[in-house]
Amino acid sequence: MNQKALKKLEFDKIIHILTNHAASAGAKEMCRNLQPFISLAEIEQAQLETSDALRRIYRKGGLSFGGIRDVRGSMKRLEIGGVLGMGELLQIMSLLETAHKVKQYGQRESDEESRDSLDESFELLEPITSLANEIRRCIISEEEIADDASSALSHIR
Repeated sequence: MNQKALKKLEFDKIIHILTNHAASAGAKEMCRNLQPFISLAEIEQAQLETSDALRRIYRKGGLSFGGIRDVRGSMKRLEIGGVLGMGELLQIMSLLETAHKVKQYGQRESDEESRDSLDESFELLEPITSLANEIRRCIISEEEIADDASSALSHIR
């Protein structure tokens, strides 16, 4: 895109304002990397998604992403066979619980409710609720593991 046009439109200021409203480090990074769409199809799709999101907000209220944590480093460690600490596991649990809430928010309230452009994105979420529940059951805080986290630990304690 023409840098002169972006400067004239104060695109950098818009990105700065948007970035300040992002709820997580990853979202802030995505905001900083945004570029204007150049194809009409992309623009029309983004406008449709925006109007569908606004309709959902009017109908269901806002959606909080406060529990989102950046767990990319933890996932990398797991890929290479590393071990995660309790704090990292609690961050993963928080992310999974937020994903579960977002997925619930995205569900239609009735079968008669028509699909919109956001349905597919909500359907792609896999919150792995069983893993989040197991982490919550086993880890009380960053400093404390539950007595019954494992049978061996229960026996020792």
